[in-house]
Amino acid sequence: MIRLDDCLSDEQIAEECQRRTRTLQDDLRGKDAAPSYDGTIKSLIDCYKHDTTSSLHTVKHSTRIRDYEPSLRVLEKNVGKRRVDALKASDFKDWFKQWRKKGHRRASGAIKLLRLVLSYGAGERLQGCKQARAILSDIRFEQPAGREIAMTYDQCLAIVKKSAELKCPSIGFVEALKFETALRRIDIIGEWAPPPEGGEFRWSGLMAKSISKDLILTLKTSKTGAAVARDLNSYPLVAEALKAFRIPDIGPVVIDEDHGKPYWENRYTEKFRKVRDAAGVPSNVWSMDSRAGAVSETVEATGSLEDARDLATHTTTKTTRRYSRGDGLESSRRIAEARIEQRAKKAD
Repeated sequence: MIRLDDCLSDEQIAEECQRRTRTLQDDLRGKDAAPSYDGTIKSLIDCYKHDTTSSLHTVKHSTRIRDYEPSLRVLEKNVGKRRVDALKASDFKDWFKQWRKKGHRRASGAIKLLRLVLSYGAGERLQGCKQARAILSDIRFEQPAGREIAMTYDQCLAIVKKSAELKCPSIGFVEALKFETALRRIDIIGEWAPPPEGGEFRWSGLMAKSISKDLILTLKTSKTGAAVARDLNSYPLVAEALKAFRIPDIGPVVIDEDHGKPYWENRYTEKFRKVRDAAGVPSNVWSMDSRAGAVSETVEATGSLEDARDLATHTTTKTTRRYSRGDGLESSRRIAEARIEQRAKKAD
């Protein structure tokens, strides 16, 4: 008998049971026996999932269970029996049209994974994959609209204060830190994931040793590995959060008050919603929007996408622009003022 962690949600328990079942099945039919490719999309997906060199095994665990595996299930369920060497452009277009009826992001995610799986098959010289991938490459699908919501300073402040009232100051601390520093949530609350060899979930994330006694935070971001340093003394929202939240001397920085352990992502999201609603912040404002708020406020204050890019540790300003949710009004005013000043200088 294997005991699972008490903090697992029903969804995570189901996923872990499925993962262990797949592992047992692999053991029963021989660990080294790879699935055979019979020309169907289902068999191609089986090969992709089994091959440790595929892209599925290089992404973070949270990305795999949130993005990859749900889309792979859509493909298996809906088109798994189709033969790869018989696919036409009209098939891909029709599938996208049908999937979109259940959500634009669902459809886009399935197409994205189909591209990855066919690319894998082409690289492995599996019959039909190269031609199908070439056909799919020439098709452009309409992308889902990006989010237009950014958390404001006042909204974040309300969440910080309400979290203290509700005796869950960790929520306020995390949101304040994200809003002020533009760090990703996973870099603050950490992540539970199984080790590559399988077994019990383990946590990794921000530790107390990463924050000095004079409140200088240093870490390497989980997504790009970029080294960042932030002076927490510089941020009013963090100062407000620290009235109720205590940074521990050792161990993980952020602990779920209800369980005495670092947060599972779904538990954090559930508690955030309760605090947000109690604080009177609109329900269309999500936890992820505090990072967008940081970028948007930086662009408004400085007029510089480069400054916002550096704060958010993006690799390009193209990514930063997607996070900037402002309409450009304030920056256009500053540009106009600068141009008028320049004209005046030339006239003198």
